[in-house]
Amino acid sequence: MLTVWAIEGIPEIAAGDDLADIIGSRATGLRDGDILAVTSKIVSKAEGRFVRATDREQAITDETVRVVATRAHPGGVTRIVENRLGMVAAAAGVDSSNTPFGTVLLLPVDPDASALALRMALEARLGVRLGVIITDTLGRAWREGQTDVAIGSSGVRVLDDLRGSADSQGRRLDVTVPAAGDEIASAADLVKRKSDGLPVAVVRGLAHLLDPDAAGARSLIRPAAMDMFRLGTDEAWEQGFEAGTAAANPDGKTAGRSAPTTEWVVVVPVKGTVAAKSRFGPSDNSALAIAMAVDTVAAAMATDSVAAVLVVTSAEASGIFDELGAIVLVEETTAGLDSALRLGLVTATRLAEPGRGIAVLLGDLPALTPLELGTALGAARGHALAMVPDSAGDGTVLITAAAGATHAPAFGASSNVRHLAAGYEPLEFPGEWGLRNDVDSPEALRLLEDRLGAHTAGWLANR
Repeated sequence: MLTVWAIEGIPEIAAGDDLADIIGSRATGLRDGDILAVTSKIVSKAEGRFVRATDREQAITDETVRVVATRAHPGGVTRIVENRLGMVAAAAGVDSSNTPFGTVLLLPVDPDASALALRMALEARLGVRLGVIITDTLGRAWREGQTDVAIGSSGVRVLDDLRGSADSQGRRLDVTVPAAGDEIASAADLVKRKSDGLPVAVVRGLAHLLDPDAAGARSLIRPAAMDMFRLGTDEAWEQGFEAGTAAANPDGKTAGRSAPTTEWVVVVPVKGTVAAKSRFGPSDNSALAIAMAVDTVAAAMATDSVAAVLVVTSAEASGIFDELGAIVLVEETTAGLDSALRLGLVTATRLAEPGRGIAVLLGDLPALTPLELGTALGAARGHALAMVPDSAGDGTVLITAAAGATHAPAFGASSNVRHLAAGYEPLEFPGEWGLRNDVDSPEALRLLEDRLGAHTAGWLANR
């Protein structure tokens, strides 16, 4: 009989913690043949795999060996890559959830070695024969959702080779090799429940899979030479297109390509501390600034022509935008708007594919709608540089630079005049649009009360 349960009482893990001591002191009643499934996050935390990340995208780049596929979506750009461990995963396994602000967490340096060290220490402490699986969550080709898989193991046959045996009808099995390590990881995930703080589970009833000399979980990774799906469909098509174009045009001329359907990368600078919204009460301004920014970012992400949204904000405010699905860049709030924009524009330029423009959108537009932003970006398509003034006419809420053009942002006092002088073409829209109504005072907020986004309306209701 197979039995799976989570070990309770595991505390928050910090760098340098002794996992064997922490787990062993709470894993009562373990028997010979039990298998422990341990979430990779606590292994990484114990190993101090935190990295200061003012730019999470750069951390992903640093861990990437090969890009398999990229996909733009309303929340940003998903990168499926091969990482340093040979795993193919979204974001190279870089994790920013449940980590200190301003940091990201990398996978263990060698998950198989980590599993071996943990198994040896636990067996010595508890006097029983165990297996250890280190797990991480991955998506799957061809199927929705995610599941846990084995990325490290010790003492467990992660591939249960049944070739040469017979099925129930006596027929020889020639290709059946269950991925037992992944199946154990998935079974454990059903009881670990990430939101409940249960990072370790016990799997009992699979003692036949224990083998102290078994290969580690890296043996589950298919060699590149045998991988039939080394590229995403769009990337494979792109390579084929380029090869075909080169063969058909030996003189080097290439055929024209259509513009992407998602035409814009949008940068949103956000103040996330008490320095924000100083005209409001000191106990309210930070929460209000974040609420308005969340509504602004949500509207931008829901705009059809937007490929990615980059939020430049403080470390203390970064988590909520990461959970929202935006690309988050951390910048010291004392550095000011110009510094935040420089960071955002550099990263946006790196993400913008040929044919895409870059827009800068203020983060205090709580009544913004996707239709308004989409209309403005559509109008901006015909201009190298364009701008949308605020409802008062002296400020600016949106600036755009079409593909190939270079931004010259001039936010601050009288930004409308300065953007005009820098060559931005003004785009006129109704003054009552949420796009044109940035909020800097209680009076401005009250004028928009019946059109506020959900987060700002919630803040107002709970004052």
